Amino acid sequence: MTYLHGNNEYMETIKGKISIKDLVQNYPIITQKSPSNTREFLNNIMEESGINFSPKFEVVSYSLVKDLAKIGIGISYITKEFAKEELENNELFEIKVKEKIKERSLRNCYFKQYCKYFCNR
Repeated sequence: MTYLHGNNEYMETIKGKISIKDLVQNYPIITQKSPSNTREFLNNIMEESGINFSPKFEVVSYSLVKDLAKIGIGISYITKEFAKEELENNELFEIKVKEKIKERSLRNCYFKQYCKYFCNR
């Protein structure tokens, strides 16, 4: 699942749940550049909510989105699993939104013949 995450500074500022609209209007959002599936999913959420969305920072790397959030540049939109270590170490925290965000599932698919080149199997 994909969530919004911020560092301790944002945890102090954002108490409880916040609406997506308030979040987008009042805080810098960090996302991947389009076209990425994660970014398109977020764009759809914003469109369905009637929010004119333009992130403050658009970066190529998913890791960079997370790293920028860790140092307080803004609020990231990344999968919870990708931020697991940072969440456990209290470097990032999940920002709770008032609206219900539909779940997104991710799957991996690979061809067995390529596994010998790209996998340790």
